[in-house]
Amino acid sequence: MIGKTRRWYHCSISHKDTFHWNSLIAKNATQNPQTALTFFTRMQAHAVPSNNFTFPALLKACAALRRLLPTLQVHAYLTRLGLAADRFSAAALVDAYGKCGHAYYAAQVFDEMPEGSVDVVSWTALISAYSSNGCVDEAFKAFGRMRWMRGWDGSECCGVDVVSLGALVSACAVGCGSNCLRRGSAVHGLVVKYGFGVSTHLGNSMVHMYSACKDVGGAWRVFNGIPIEQRDVVSWNSLISGFTLNGEAERALRTFEDMVSEGTSAVEPNRVTVIALLKSCAELGCVETSSWVHEYISSRHSSLLVAKDVVVLTALLDMHARCGNLALAREIFDGVEGKNVVCWSAMIAGYEQGSCPEEALRLFRQMLMEGNMVGVEVKPNAVTLVSVIAACSRLGASRSASMIHKYAVATGLDQDARIASALIDMCAKCGDIEHGRQVFSEMDESTRTVVSWSSMIGAEGIHGEGKRALELFSEMRTGGYEPNEITYISVLSACSHAGLVEQGKSCFNSMEKDYGMSPTGKHYACLVDLLGRAGHLDEAHNVILNMPIKADLALWGSLLAACHLHGNCKLGEIVEKKILSLDSNSVGHHVLLANMYEDAGRWDDVVRMRVELRRSGLRKIPGQSFIEIGNEVYSFMAEDRSHPESEMIYKELDGLDERVRKAAKYVTETGLNVEDGDIAGLILRCKYHSERLAIAFGLIMIDRHSTCSCSLRTATPIRITKNLRVCRDCHAYTKLVSKVIDRELIVRDAHRFHHFRDGFCSCGDYW
Repeated sequence: MIGKTRRWYHCSISHKDTFHWNSLIAKNATQNPQTALTFFTRMQAHAVPSNNFTFPALLKACAALRRLLPTLQVHAYLTRLGLAADRFSAAALVDAYGKCGHAYYAAQVFDEMPEGSVDVVSWTALISAYSSNGCVDEAFKAFGRMRWMRGWDGSECCGVDVVSLGALVSACAVGCGSNCLRRGSAVHGLVVKYGFGVSTHLGNSMVHMYSACKDVGGAWRVFNGIPIEQRDVVSWNSLISGFTLNGEAERALRTFEDMVSEGTSAVEPNRVTVIALLKSCAELGCVETSSWVHEYISSRHSSLLVAKDVVVLTALLDMHARCGNLALAREIFDGVEGKNVVCWSAMIAGYEQGSCPEEALRLFRQMLMEGNMVGVEVKPNAVTLVSVIAACSRLGASRSASMIHKYAVATGLDQDARIASALIDMCAKCGDIEHGRQVFSEMDESTRTVVSWSSMIGAEGIHGEGKRALELFSEMRTGGYEPNEITYISVLSACSHAGLVEQGKSCFNSMEKDYGMSPTGKHYACLVDLLGRAGHLDEAHNVILNMPIKADLALWGSLLAACHLHGNCKLGEIVEKKILSLDSNSVGHHVLLANMYEDAGRWDDVVRMRVELRRSGLRKIPGQSFIEIGNEVYSFMAEDRSHPESEMIYKELDGLDERVRKAAKYVTETGLNVEDGDIAGLILRCKYHSERLAIAFGLIMIDRHSTCSCSLRTATPIRITKNLRVCRDCHAYTKLVSKVIDRELIVRDAHRFHHFRDGFCSCGDYW
């Protein structure tokens, strides 16, 4: 059709008048807006006069392009011709400004319209302009004014139509929240009142609105109210996306199955459906379902994959990554042409969430390198950086953390509240609590959020600074910030690590008393841990028995850890039965119980637990320690000889052992009442634990580079991250090592940080 129009234009250019030019502009306004603007330019070049029918179509083209400059130029032209007061042109101008993202300009044009020229079309354009730009209050005020005004012909201007109501519904979806839900429900009432309940377009908008406002039941009811034969692909997409958005991935997948299997009323999925389906499966995290979805797309919508649609491929790799298939996700990622920042961020997040932080950092470096190539415009954004920061936090990689912090400052991303909070957490988990405090103190008051405060409180907690954490918590509340569930988890954990029992109990009670917040299982787990570490085992047990929610594995696990710490085998056996009833394959708890029996010298029970582990095919999680040297992170496991310099590492460790024995007359802190031969065997096993190998390797690397500075050996601390709780033997050993080598050792285990200095640990042997 457009081709015929162009041929007609070239063949009869000398015979065109205003009517013909207007026709050309109108025919191209929506589908080919740039062509419509070009026709208007040529119309002016041929001195063909414009009229009041030219500009509504021309402004429709400006709205389709969503560009402010041509809209301003057309507005100026309208004003010069004296047509700005024309009600059709003015309404089109209001609509164009709104779609260009300038609701203020739209309102200004509307306010300058002569009173008699304002009609329902003009009001609807204004409401839509406010709605599309997130101005919810203004949209509803305009709607209220519209219903009381009179139109250009003297009639009451309260002729509510589908478009104006749809604009209000969209405004509520943009605003979200309980207030918007209340308003959206009121608009729904008007829809029913004015008889628009069966409108597919309006019904789709309301499904989206209820979903955005987290009322899945409302979305479902509206969807069911749309007759089956009138449901289109948008109806189904809105419901599927709504379920996914609200954490109901299984219902989303079931809805998709209904969509494609409703007989003659089945609706053919489109690109949007596929993307929503992939997101649903990603939320579900099921490998089998992800394989089925991938196969379905390959067979029914292969054109999306063949065409290398970046958005679809990104959703596909994100699904596989979140379902644990990182190899396939990387294969898809490598095949994507023209990767954008979303694609890079999805793969980096996949590695971070899939416990591959080293790969996440490596891919981030690759992203920066490719982003610096000529012709490639890929810059990390806040989402990218959150994942990268989390990867550093997992590894405790201080050097990488420092570089990423500098990058965030250089790009201005550190001003983002999410990034600032993540930086605090990263600094703390990399052992640099002072740096974390500096980041927090330099945040603007306007940037600080409850997340920032919670991050700083949690940071103090894992470094054993319980009193500082409580001071921050008090300062936060005084400053008018209302704590949330995460805040309370942070402050309760801080009290637990510092042994502040009474303060922790007071904080726990303040949840419901001061904020009407019901404690969750995680809060009860923190309370049990607090009491258990301090030796109040019976009180901790009573908390579990009397709390209003059912105890889960984490709660019983906290109590079992306390039983192990204090050698209470009797209660430990009771807890063991509860744990086995919840999860008979819980490896960590089997190992913890075996260790408790070992500490008590109950060797028959130790053998029984280990036999049960072998019989069931369960394997305990191996201890692993990480140390960062330069730009590389090295990992070690107990008795690990895979490192190319393992011979030198073991030699260094033997020498270190000898120095420790001579200087401190080192005696292993086992607490066991056994013969010397058995103690010697235990020493031998602990001697090559992963953190000891990491310490030896760190000393080798320091000696290797110590020629550049005589003070290097006592300058930067040796930082080690361990995936499990550090054992008592290695804890005592590391205290003595810090005295012998005259150097600080910072060890982060699964629970907290230990700062070893001059033969002492910051935890005060309370961990």
